[in-house]
Amino acid sequence: MRWYHGWNILAAAIVFQALMVGIVFYGFTVWGTPWLEEFHSSHFMLMTANAGATLATGVLMLFAGRMMDRYSMRWIIIGGTVLLALGMVLVAHATAMWQIIVLYTTLVASGYAFSTTLAGQVLAVKWFPDRVGFAVGIAALGSSFGGIIMPPLLAWMLVHHGWRDANMMLAGLVVLIVVPMVWLVVRFPREGEARVAKPSADAQAAAAAGVQEEPWGFVEVLREPTFWVIGLAFLGTTLASYSFLTSVGPYSHDLHIDPQRMSLLIPVLAVAGIGGRLVLGFLADKVDTRYLYWAATAIIWGTLLLTLGQPSYAVLIVISGLIGLGAGGLLPVCCVMVEHKFGARSFSRVMGMATPFFSVSAAAGPVISAIIRDHTGNYVVAFGIYLAVLPVAAVIMFFLHKRPMQRRTPMAMPLAAE
Repeated sequence: MRWYHGWNILAAAIVFQALMVGIVFYGFTVWGTPWLEEFHSSHFMLMTANAGATLATGVLMLFAGRMMDRYSMRWIIIGGTVLLALGMVLVAHATAMWQIIVLYTTLVASGYAFSTTLAGQVLAVKWFPDRVGFAVGIAALGSSFGGIIMPPLLAWMLVHHGWRDANMMLAGLVVLIVVPMVWLVVRFPREGEARVAKPSADAQAAAAAGVQEEPWGFVEVLREPTFWVIGLAFLGTTLASYSFLTSVGPYSHDLHIDPQRMSLLIPVLAVAGIGGRLVLGFLADKVDTRYLYWAATAIIWGTLLLTLGQPSYAVLIVISGLIGLGAGGLLPVCCVMVEHKFGARSFSRVMGMATPFFSVSAAAGPVISAIIRDHTGNYVVAFGIYLAVLPVAAVIMFFLHKRPMQRRTPMAMPLAAE
């Protein structure tokens, strides 16, 4: 049997996400304490950098989603990689916290938007149109592997080289690995190349009639209630889970856990995220995705209850694992919902439009947590707020209709290849 290039695509997506998500997302937690000490900054200023980068990434993904429908994925990812590396080089020369905020909001956010998670999701959907949950779950393993590999590496580099030299070296590493790999491997499937194990009856009838899926327009998506149901429901879960993920360093510090043991919590989150992505990604192609969403939300809600006390290190490991499991599984579930409701041809556009929901919540949560922590001295009140938000998000998901929203047109629209 001829080797399917889609597997190469998933492997490449894993690699570039592991490197860049590991450096930007997980690295932020590692660099946080040195920045606070060197720049004499507050937790609020630190989380402002994270919030600015997250919001900027959400806005930029609106454009990235449209560009991925029209232009070379190869050049989009390479361009994003170079911008990200340049941002890291300039971060290494920062002399004040406001410079970190500016750089993360501009260059780092731009590079991240065009070269990481959305790119991996779009490639997975294009190459595995009938196994979206499975493919997105596999591609998203890169983010989890980044959480396993990068934090210990970054912690070692911090001790032996300092955060400035570490950022310089990591910038070079990203360019040397990602750019040639993407140039050689990444492309969209040519017409008829994408593997479909067993087309549905509707798909077979459409093919026989010579019709293809019509992409959704920007305004049409905004007018569709299903788009808002998905966006608002995942806004709530992202608010809760992302707030814990980005606060795990300061939170564990408040519990008097030393940095070395704290750094081990991040791989726990990442390993659990692998399980969530694989299990829920596999099930998302077979089970009503609403049930999977509610299951993941229930896991996150129940786990946050444990944070209201003073958990021991052993309990904190359990908390990290369960939240990683629930949060990790939500990504393929969301992608399957979007693809099922709007179709593969509109996936990159709709996911790009949905990203601001995630970005707003991912940016607001850490800032809210930091403000509350600075005023109260702990995260109990903040986590209590998220416990109230999650049931509201679960209720919103009841309004998601089961039927697909795909539209078709007799116009032939071949899939662009590179």
